[in-house]
Amino acid sequence: MKLIIGVGNRLMKDDGFGSCLAEVIIGKVNNAEVIDLGLGNLLGIDLEKYDTIIILDVANISEDYGIYKITQTSEEGLEQSLHDSGLNTILKIYENKDFYIVACKPEEIEVGYGLSKECFLRIEKLIPEFMTFLKKLGIDADFNVMEIIEEIKERCAYSTISNGI
Repeated sequence: MKLIIGVGNRLMKDDGFGSCLAEVIIGKVNNAEVIDLGLGNLLGIDLEKYDTIIILDVANISEDYGIYKITQTSEEGLEQSLHDSGLNTILKIYENKDFYIVACKPEEIEVGYGLSKECFLRIEKLIPEFMTFLKKLGIDADFNVMEIIEEIKERCAYSTISNGI
């Protein structure tokens, strides 16, 4: 069984990326469970029943976005973040699981609600690759890029005017 977990603080602008994307794809993904964890703790989820765990989150990466396999020995260009401390523990506990992170480079992490225009542009480019990635894992994604972007704008943006979108 596969699990997609969105994490992030929606009150810290782009940090809410993972939480927002997870909320929007709930009910649009087959062959996987989707959870919007928000600021919850990964250690609070019973990961034993899953063989593959996909985490949606922001990350300090050099690219605008990326999909990375996470292991204890390699972080493939990912820098330590506030979320990594719990993740390192989970990787040790569940070393027989496949972990991935679908990451978006944040533009603005500061107090405020809504994703930045730059984050939306990155998400638009990320979604097709994310869908291809899910299909490779045997997960059917029943959505298209523009529908997802529009839903994220509706649910996760304070207003399109304040974000310049």
